[in-house]
Amino acid sequence: MAQGNDAERALESASAPAWAASDEMQYRIVSAEVEARALREEVDGLRRALRTHPVIDMARGVIMATASCTPEQAWQVLVQVSQHTNIKLREIAQGIVDSINGSPPSRPIRAALRSALAALPDSGQ
Repeated sequence: MAQGNDAERALESASAPAWAASDEMQYRIVSAEVEARALREEVDGLRRALRTHPVIDMARGVIMATASCTPEQAWQVLVQVSQHTNIKLREIAQGIVDSINGSPPSRPIRAALRSALAALPDSGQ
């Protein structure tokens, strides 16, 4: 009987490091997959920002020219309109830019723009 117990203990102690190594490897693989997914999402976000940045800057320019305001105030107008209408800021910006040569932005966007522009401090110009 003692030999059977010794053999079982030997088998258990020999396989324990193998299981631990296997668990560690699985953990590292899963961690790498999670990190890779997070990096892909970050890259996608950066690519989207690069695509939308120019149109947002153009919309800020339109607002600055229209309302004689600073770049920061124009940004705040876009943010306020986006929050008030629950429409993504890049879509608000695209609507403003498109309105230069086309139809005006939707009624909710126009109303939110009027409200945000009216709330700007008078620049004295």
